[in-house]
Amino acid sequence: MKILHVIHQLWRGNGAARVVRDLAAYQIAQGNSVSIVSLSLFAPTFDQELEALGCEVIYLENRRYSCYHPKFFFRLRKIIKEYEIVHVHLFPALYWVALAKLFSSASCKLVLTEHSSFNNRQSIKLLNPLERFIYTRYDAVIGVSDDVSRMLRSRFGLKERLYTINNGVGIEEVRSAPVVRRESLGIPKEAVLIVQVAKFYEQKDQKTVIRMLTQLPDSFYLFFVGEGSLLEEDKALARSLGMSDRVIFGGFRNDAVSILKAADIVVMSSRFEGLCLSVLEAMAAGKPVVASNVEGLSQVVEGAGLLFELHDEKGLAAHVKRLMEDRSFYESVAERCRQRSLCFSSDTMAESYQQVYKELLK
Repeated sequence: MKILHVIHQLWRGNGAARVVRDLAAYQIAQGNSVSIVSLSLFAPTFDQELEALGCEVIYLENRRYSCYHPKFFFRLRKIIKEYEIVHVHLFPALYWVALAKLFSSASCKLVLTEHSSFNNRQSIKLLNPLERFIYTRYDAVIGVSDDVSRMLRSRFGLKERLYTINNGVGIEEVRSAPVVRRESLGIPKEAVLIVQVAKFYEQKDQKTVIRMLTQLPDSFYLFFVGEGSLLEEDKALARSLGMSDRVIFGGFRNDAVSILKAADIVVMSSRFEGLCLSVLEAMAAGKPVVASNVEGLSQVVEGAGLLFELHDEKGLAAHVKRLMEDRSFYESVAERCRQRSLCFSSDTMAESYQQVYKELLK
């Protein structure tokens, strides 16, 4: 099979880019020819490891965030003719590829993965007819969780062409990753370490986690992995609450899994998700996960980790306290999380996509 993935960027901190990397690795191992088109360049990327696998990576633009120019339509019209499967991830790539196929002689099958249960376009009613037109150009649309598929069914009436394939992570890759030394993170060795891995922007809710820390003893520390437009605002909140010495902002890290493995507790405070990879990695590492009770998180965490209501720092603090005060409870939650992670392996995810491709090419 000749497979092309199209995504707006291959930045290492992007969850969808990590899914593309894992899919490409599996597909190449299965004997497929795989290429990736990235609309723009935003380093650091997965280039080197992908090219080492034999995956061609094509950048249509070498400047940051310039992925909205109509020239991509014309370039993609030519490129997609060479492939049997064109698999698209995220906006605006999903628009450009759908239109490129519509106005070309390409015979490829189009696959779209929807990575989130919400996007800003949903709140613009004038876009609804265009959105429906674009999404229904795809031969298969995949939701990365039950919540995402439910949204797609409700918005676009997708039925026969709609699939649910849960995101997955490399279970063995997580388990074999080294554990970072806490001292290298600025965390005292005997501290209780709480970690959240997430970008600092509107979807996430680091502020609730920062406020939670005011209700915990001085031995509790918080380490954030991630960058984003709200980073400075959240740093200011930590300063205003007198928490600067106990809240560490670590920025983007290539070793995020190693930091998760150093944590006592992993938190994910978010307004919505598709299916959060860092939560799956934390579970695979055998860490107790405490997450917002929202779409895309509740499906994964409920019955394994612990859920708190959105913006409820008191509820979050209560869960954290109980975990650290009751060792038996801590170990049972951690083990449930580890067992739950086995349902979300990257190989299972990739094989499910492979079956969709084969079905489309019959």
